[in-house]
Amino acid sequence: MDVMKIIEKIREFEYLDVILTVLIVFVFYQLLGIAFGTSHPLDVVVSESMLPNLKPGDLVVCIKDKPKIGDVVIYSGVRNYPIIHRVIGINDSYCREKINGTCYHIKGDNNNISDPPVSEKQIMCVVKLQIPYVGYPRYLIYKLIGI
Repeated sequence: MDVMKIIEKIREFEYLDVILTVLIVFVFYQLLGIAFGTSHPLDVVVSESMLPNLKPGDLVVCIKDKPKIGDVVIYSGVRNYPIIHRVIGINDSYCREKINGTCYHIKGDNNNISDPPVSEKQIMCVVKLQIPYVGYPRYLIYKLIGI
């Protein structure tokens, strides 16, 4: 009977470990977001639209900043889904007529056509660092569930 109680205590401890790990990762991500000024301080490339510069599974680190031509940004796309693409124009004729205020002409490096015009409010952050393959587990999960 004492052995059963010991085994039960060990199981409780294992669950506590998992809960604490998830909590620590969540708090770390939130603090990173506060420090970098964005809700997306880390993200994973999940498509081939930025090949050859960013590959599926690459982890990107970004901060809130004013994008310049040539910068890779994360912006809020359809249904607020984050999209990682490059700024190829600012306030140019492509977007100036469609958006009031600052507008961005954005395109994936591997795409043939540009994205719809993006407003300043849609820009979440500017990518500052790429870490190859670190985000591959998340990429695989996205592929498995069909996102």
